[in-house]
Amino acid sequence: MADRRGDSVRRPFRRLRQKQTLASFDYQWKELPEGGGLLTDDWFGEHVDEILSEELLCLTRDWFAGKRVLDAGCGNGRWTIGLLRLGSEVVAVDASSHGLRRLEEAVDDLVPEGRERLETREIDLLRLPEDLASDRFDLVFSFGVLHHTGDTWRALENIARLVAGDGVLFLYLYGRESLGAPTRAKLQLTRLALAPLPFGLKRWLLESRPQLDVHQAFDSLSPTINERHSMAEVTEHLSAADFPSIERTIDHSELFVRALRNPVAVQEYELSHPTPPYWFDRYSPEDGVHIGS
Repeated sequence: MADRRGDSVRRPFRRLRQKQTLASFDYQWKELPEGGGLLTDDWFGEHVDEILSEELLCLTRDWFAGKRVLDAGCGNGRWTIGLLRLGSEVVAVDASSHGLRRLEEAVDDLVPEGRERLETREIDLLRLPEDLASDRFDLVFSFGVLHHTGDTWRALENIARLVAGDGVLFLYLYGRESLGAPTRAKLQLTRLALAPLPFGLKRWLLESRPQLDVHQAFDSLSPTINERHSMAEVTEHLSAADFPSIERTIDHSELFVRALRNPVAVQEYELSHPTPPYWFDRYSPEDGVHIGS
């Protein structure tokens, strides 16, 4: 009985945090489109397709051509642009309407020839519509999203079942080992303290600090849901979802994970794993802000 009462108290708080986190990202994609590792960053914009192929997926460029890809939690579409440049057909979904709008603007500006290969949909990864839940993709790509949903494993289960029999799943998740417990606790207390403030005021506070990447700082400090996980946990859940091949493509405390339904299907396209410096090493983390956010 005590557990049931406790859960009844936690559920409304969790829903409130989910609502706040979604609103925070919606504001972020609308008002803070510039930052390191985004499409407004010239170096990143020029290399995003290479990063996808050579560092994240470790698959040759020709593997992507003609593949159906789900960008699960596309944000403003920085990775969608790279996938379109690689020749994929992309269904880009996100819970943020402003993020999707930014993506469509970016496609029109940066890869207009890919517009006919793109479909965008406003979707909550915890509640997939029936038509999407029954679809299957050659690649399901989710970068820095599931740990913001409030139920990482349910979201992972939802998108994992969308991977076709010869398909690939790629995840980037916050790694538990990246930050010590005291730092994680301090960051979460800071987020909860900032949560009641209007987003514009939080933005102003961050902009008052010279040299700070405001987009990345807002990403790290504004959303109240920022879960961190271990590779062992991810492996357990992916194994249960019938992925026999699970590995980290980038050797880092953050989790860059590629999972294969049928390893033989991609064997001829595989690249060796990258070595440092990695693409994100050109950006300097500050105050717990990571470019992978």
